[in-house]
Amino acid sequence: MYHITDIKKMERCERLFWLSRRVQKSFTPYVQYTESMTSLMKERLLLPNDCFEGQANDDPALALQAFAEKKPLVNARFAYEDLRIKVPVLIQEEGKTILYMSYRSCYPKEQEAQYIADIIAVLQLLDIRIDEIYAIHLNAEYIRGKTLDVHALLTISDHFYNSHNRPGKNIFQLVQMKLRDIRPLLENMRILDALDEIKPKRTSFCTRGNKCSFYKECFQEESQPGAITNLVQSQHKYAMKEEGIQRLKDADLDRIEGTRHQYAQIMADTYGGLYVDVAALKTWRKDHISYPLSYLDFEWETYAFPPYEGMKPFDVLTFQFSLHVEEEKGKTLQHTGFIGEKDCRLAFIEALLASVPKMGTILVYNMEGAEKLRLVQLAQQFPQYEKALMQIWERMVDLSLPFSTGNVYDVRMAGLFSLKTLVPIFSSYHYEDLAISYGLDAVAKWREYQESEGTKKQQIYEELTQYCAMDTYAEYIVYHALEGFMDV
Repeated sequence: MYHITDIKKMERCERLFWLSRRVQKSFTPYVQYTESMTSLMKERLLLPNDCFEGQANDDPALALQAFAEKKPLVNARFAYEDLRIKVPVLIQEEGKTILYMSYRSCYPKEQEAQYIADIIAVLQLLDIRIDEIYAIHLNAEYIRGKTLDVHALLTISDHFYNSHNRPGKNIFQLVQMKLRDIRPLLENMRILDALDEIKPKRTSFCTRGNKCSFYKECFQEESQPGAITNLVQSQHKYAMKEEGIQRLKDADLDRIEGTRHQYAQIMADTYGGLYVDVAALKTWRKDHISYPLSYLDFEWETYAFPPYEGMKPFDVLTFQFSLHVEEEKGKTLQHTGFIGEKDCRLAFIEALLASVPKMGTILVYNMEGAEKLRLVQLAQQFPQYEKALMQIWERMVDLSLPFSTGNVYDVRMAGLFSLKTLVPIFSSYHYEDLAISYGLDAVAKWREYQESEGTKKQQIYEELTQYCAMDTYAEYIVYHALEGFMDV
């Protein structure tokens, strides 16, 4: 059987569709869904308890029978030949058939119209006509009280949203424009599925948005230092490679975008593997660095449905911090940290305020959309701490800037400048030596930590502590590597 989502995969990339039929990919969701969207929808729409509720692998005849009996349908499975669809909510009232599409997001986009149109095309082949279409989605402005208010949390819209999250086109009208005969698409999927192999073909879809989950299966690339494929923000690097240009130093200067970062890469490959703008680094140090130095890092969980009072949809809960403090240059580092459970926001704030020195620079890696934003959000939720938290975020300095702006580039970075990339370049440490080596793994472990007891809980506590402490020690390593470049 095929699913309607397979059409989107096929149209993005035939090999993506073909591989997805053969290889199962597992992943850890970065968002925590603590509520059932199905249950919330039923409550929001005041559906009766005896409504038809579909299950995975249902016989499609069950949904057709329930529709014939004019029951409200929830998660109903329909099928045309070997193409299955799942319909979130289908209601018949006052002579109309109304389709509700559900979204565990705040702003369903106009790009969703084609997917809905293909669902309707299948329903039409089953002699089911849709008269109205609505989207049920999360209300971005909802702030949870002591209990979850479903009617305030979920919004029912007759329109999509544009790229600026403003109300856009009418759903029904746009879907009507997108209607098409899905039978040729179904036949094409059958043909592709029967092939023994589909060769990889590099297109913009391979890396647009999130990199394709099958990218490594298609392109067995090894990021060699100085390779032209490491050129950042370049739309021509693969064309140059196909033409025989292998190294950054040999890049066609008429086909590079000319960013400072690219300049640093080409200069590094041309002159021994390292480029450092010492004058720019010294200016950065003079303007931003003062002792004591605090090296700070947070870990957090993102919740689609706000679980605690004062939170909005997709708010985060910061459950951990690590702090290394260097009182004076060369002095022994002091470390402290925090790991909380459940609604630990207040405990986190109080522990952080008690630990961070009242003076000096606070170095954070990629802080603007991360640690700094976390503190701003906490200040909004707990305004009594706003002034104290502001005194922390106003002293934060982004340690990634010397790398992201092209002031420092080592060809071993291979176009990347994450802490995990930099640490083995500037030291003998490796994140892979830890039990937890990635942020999403830390989030998954924290979820497990809250449900564990005894020695298992203590083991996870130590693993989380080691991981977050590695981040702040990595900041120390990287900063002093920069110091070494400036003091030559």
